Amino acid sequence: LDIQVTDLIVTTHDDKTLLGPISFHLFEGSQTALVGPSGAGKTSLINAILGFLPYQGSIKINGTELSELNKKQWYQEINWVGQNPTLVHGTIEENITLGKQEITQEQLDLASKQAFANEFIDELGYQHAISDRSGGLSVGQAQRLALARALLQQGRLWILDEPTASLDAKSERLVMKSLDEATQGLTTLMISHRLDQLHAMDTVLVMDKGQVVQSGSFDEIKDSGLFATMLAAKQPKQGDLDA
Repeated sequence: LDIQVTDLIVTTHDDKTLLGPISFHLFEGSQTALVGPSGAGKTSLINAILGFLPYQGSIKINGTELSELNKKQWYQEINWVGQNPTLVHGTIEENITLGKQEITQEQLDLASKQAFANEFIDELGYQHAISDRSGGLSVGQAQRLALARALLQQGRLWILDEPTASLDAKSERLVMKSLDEATQGLTTLMISHRLDQLHAMDTVLVMDKGQVVQSGSFDEIKDSGLFATMLAAKQPKQGDLDA
């Protein structure tokens, strides 16, 4: 999918401006990271692209204005993974398929394997009941179920909102490995706090106070502006190394 954003202003439902005006282009098959301090407008931008927030200006999807698209068809194009995986009351299988009847066992097994969820599903079984928020699963396991769910969606746009924010090192490594493979050749927009993982991204968009203040590849922007400041803040200080 090709997404052209022009003079975009995103507002709340009662007309309070959240961000903008901003312009950028997500070329088909490109990988873009969205970074910036808390409150910069990253989540509001994602919510506008998802169709959850009103906007002025233009968000064109393959040349068609987002507001003119059929919402149901648009959601079928999006594979979404957030930072807090949502699980529903039901079995592990129901949490992956979300009631889609046409999923074959082969597709289910493949998505589970690609998301590295099979290592605990093999032990618990697809019919393991999830009755509370986690059903006895760790956050990392729940996130891998959410990833399997997104893989089954088979849309052409990946939207990732801090997908590894609350994961331990092992789960983070597995989820990122799975996402690296799954997003190849598909348009991807990822909010990330892990600046050290952005070398492979085609473009890094840096947001601050509702504006895009820098845009370019990691190497193009790493030594200047807010991005350089953010990178420096992530570096271990000499005293930490001596401790």
